[in-house]
Amino acid sequence: MTKPHPGPPSRPLSTWRLPALLLALQTLVLVIFAVALVVVAITGSSDDAGRATTEAGTVLALGACSGLLAWGFWRERSLARTPSLLWNVLGVIVGFTVATSGAPLVGALVIVLGVVTFVASLRVPSYELDDDE
Repeated sequence: MTKPHPGPPSRPLSTWRLPALLLALQTLVLVIFAVALVVVAITGSSDDAGRATTEAGTVLALGACSGLLAWGFWRERSLARTPSLLWNVLGVIVGFTVATSGAPLVGALVIVLGVVTFVASLRVPSYELDDDE
């Protein structure tokens, strides 16, 4: 009697779920920020409602990108790894920009979240051409 092929080695659930949850947190923050920009545009608190609306659309599009990466990790798709690494490098750059532009605490939080998510994404196995995904 032969034993069946065990398949790919099992990985801890947190290897996939941690970057998914961190990217979901980034998505949530971006969506809240987009809603705040829409409120600013509607209430007239902005000098330029068109600019606030455009910024809200841009931030919402970025939130959608982050959400897609989170969904990819949640579904254990290693193809989300490389875009996530790039996403988080850009997030760290944005954090430095925010920190040096008058909001050091917010910038520091963005930097920390970007670095932690980057490291969590590195733990996810990379895509291999012979994977059966």
